[in-house]
Amino acid sequence: MHDQQLRDLMVQSADDAVNYAKEEFQLELDFSRASLLQLDTLVSALHQRQKKQAHAQDLLFTLCTILGAYTGEVFRRELGGEWFHDKSTQDAPYLCLTYLDKEFPFASVVYHKIIQDDSISVAGYVEQAMANATQ
Repeated sequence: MHDQQLRDLMVQSADDAVNYAKEEFQLELDFSRASLLQLDTLVSALHQRQKKQAHAQDLLFTLCTILGAYTGEVFRRELGGEWFHDKSTQDAPYLCLTYLDKEFPFASVVYHKIIQDDSISVAGYVEQAMANATQ
């Protein structure tokens, strides 16, 4: 996949997250840093659902991808960066946003909040990532 195709895919995935948040949770995501607090609320709700009954793996993958894309697009629109598809480990390829010499695996953060630790803050992770990226 070429860089522009990957960027287009991630932008579309982020738009899918906006639609999902509105349809499923009546939340308005507007690509602002403040909207990441609403995203945390949404992901916490997904964590609670996961505790009651595990999400199907394909649904979990899709949710992490679109919500990670949204998170990355908030970062990218504010600071910049490029989407990168890391295929160095064939059994575990992943998408991340690169900025300068740093990688930010936003979908992984969403995954860990849904599956393991609801105390993780996506908004807090992004704030820390932005601070680290600009040092």
